[in-house]
Amino acid sequence: MENFNLNSVQFIDWADRYLNGQLTIDETTAFENLLATNPAMFSTIEQHQQLIDALALYDSRTKLKAQMNEIHTQYSAELNASANNIAATTHEPSHNLIAKVREIRPMRIYLAAASVAVVVSLSIISGYNYFETKVATKGYKALRRDLEKIKKSQHVLINSYNNNNGKDEPIVERFGGTGFALTSSGLIVTSYHLIKDNDSVFIENNKVGRLKVIEVYSNPAADISVLKIADKNFDGFGNLPYTFANKDNDLGEKVFTLGYPREDVVYGEGSISSHTGFDGDTTAYQISIPVNPGNSGGPLVDEHGNIIGLISGKQTENEGAAFAIKSFCILQSVDALKNDTSFSKLNLSKRNALRTLPRVQQLKKLQDFVFVVKVFNKNF
Repeated sequence: MENFNLNSVQFIDWADRYLNGQLTIDETTAFENLLATNPAMFSTIEQHQQLIDALALYDSRTKLKAQMNEIHTQYSAELNASANNIAATTHEPSHNLIAKVREIRPMRIYLAAASVAVVVSLSIISGYNYFETKVATKGYKALRRDLEKIKKSQHVLINSYNNNNGKDEPIVERFGGTGFALTSSGLIVTSYHLIKDNDSVFIENNKVGRLKVIEVYSNPAADISVLKIADKNFDGFGNLPYTFANKDNDLGEKVFTLGYPREDVVYGEGSISSHTGFDGDTTAYQISIPVNPGNSGGPLVDEHGNIIGLISGKQTENEGAAFAIKSFCILQSVDALKNDTSFSKLNLSKRNALRTLPRVQQLKKLQDFVFVVKVFNKNF
């Protein structure tokens, strides 16, 4: 068994038996030796395991849905039986019967809502775990700027805008990153991982100064958060000069970004080097732009001034490989936010004032809508 060859059909059979623990000790040793000398086969095994896991997840969700449907069907039958019993035994007038059924019928709505809640909760947990796993993965680095050293050496303190029983509570700047205007009315989009641990968040640039913001929406799976200006005196950013792309851009297309890896805004340019992000993530681009901690949440812009993504992280083994969440994820977040009645009339800019401008003029207009995001925390 030390040396053996497998054709493609045999390999899949052995792979299934190997992953299910059905090989003998000698067969397992021989098969693992084969994988160790053949990286392509090893990669195929990994992909095969991912397929098995995906099918298992789909099967569990299908069974859950079937159980929910069975419960709903059973409850509907019981409801109808109850209504028939009322009619047969009490001989009440029809309007009284309708009233009784109406008392019971809302339970069907609650049951359906509970079913949806379970499915949504599973989706959120699954998405959150995916994001946390990606951030913890060796080779991937999220790009929020940790200000722990600055905090300890300079003791940078501000007073929280949220009074606690009438007393200002001192908090400390902990993380820094980037965000940019989503709407002219005061919504900002940034990275979820940047602001997920906070007591207060502020945005700042030369045009608007410093403004407190609050989180109104987050999508951990997509690593996206939406913030809203909390200052009552804020009267808007003015017309946004860019639009949001709703389709993938081409490989090799020139792109650029603005961000705050330091206190001053920094420009970077490069190109789209892959249609997938870290570990084959189809919701992200790989781009050839040098980025650093603090770039998280910054806009990725094409040559025509369209927002095509949001900077999220980089590959630690390759300084030239950065990643940006695709703009369609931002658009999906906007659609989800519209389900909140407070944002039902939310509209994105449809006018691109950057399209025909040279790069220098594009940057002058764009930087008024890009902000340093400062995350404060009471934990010293």
